[in-house]
Amino acid sequence: MAKEKDLVPFTPPTEEEIMLIQPNNVTFGQYNISEWQENLLTLISDKLQKHMSREEELPRDLFNQPYVTIKCDEAGGKNHKTMVLKEALDLTKKIFSFRWVHPKIHKTIETTGAIITTIHNIKGTNQVMLNINPWAIPFLIYYGVGVGGTRYSKGLALGLRGNYTKRLYKIICSQRDRKQYYYPILQLRKDLEIPEVYSNAQIDQKILRPAKERIKESGSDVWFDYELICKYPIKGRKPKADTVVFNINTLHPREEGGEQYEQYSFVYRWISNAMDNPTNNKAVKAVDKIAELGRLKNVYERCCYYDDRVCTGEMTRKHAENALLKMLREEFGIK
Repeated sequence: MAKEKDLVPFTPPTEEEIMLIQPNNVTFGQYNISEWQENLLTLISDKLQKHMSREEELPRDLFNQPYVTIKCDEAGGKNHKTMVLKEALDLTKKIFSFRWVHPKIHKTIETTGAIITTIHNIKGTNQVMLNINPWAIPFLIYYGVGVGGTRYSKGLALGLRGNYTKRLYKIICSQRDRKQYYYPILQLRKDLEIPEVYSNAQIDQKILRPAKERIKESGSDVWFDYELICKYPIKGRKPKADTVVFNINTLHPREEGGEQYEQYSFVYRWISNAMDNPTNNKAVKAVDKIAELGRLKNVYERCCYYDDRVCTGEMTRKHAENALLKMLREEFGIK
């Protein structure tokens, strides 16, 4: 029998205390999930972040368990609810794990569990409810001292094709403040759980190159070039690549020369005019928010539509500007 002095009382910490933990950064977590499951995690994290920022309350079910409501169109495209349900069910079998220090007993604890505990199919709709393991919340969204946060566009994260591309997009977003990032290939293999049979050449051809092209074509404000180098040569052996050097490129859409510059400028002019040309930076903040959400192209196309209708006389400019302001309020919370 264990001696009494060896028994350490475990009192579950409060919500405020649990956010003091310092888990492994999920961006660099070692896991391999499908691109649709990555979308589910993105949508879940979005709901959780709104809850933690007090923007939206996280609802709870009859048993007081937190849940999120997911629109299947966002997770897997239109008319794919069956596949979203299948992917969500498979996600209940995926295990997360992180270590943290208990704020009262000051002991390191390793917590392991599933992110999704229960799935509710809302029949007759294109929505599903997912119960979230409360212990997954810090794993998914906590960042602070010693952890760091990853700022990325929800729209782009959902729209990019390929699970590896989605992972690499978030990884380079986490490094947006540096010019280069050296990623050991062995660590890259572990983090993305790349099959052992993949040679360096296959990682280059099947993972890095497609991700580079897709992210650049998406209009992201952060993208990358890369090269495979031998950073730690072994004496007497032929040099073999052991590191991926990511060259991080960033250019805000409002900066002249960027691929989105014309879109940004056109949207800004429409929004500024609709807001009666404010003398402060209200219009700039509005367009910046749209760009950060990965929706600049969508709003640009909407402004082009209004512009065409005004030019043909089908709408007055005031009517078009009011329609634009209504869209900004309803879809972006911009007033």
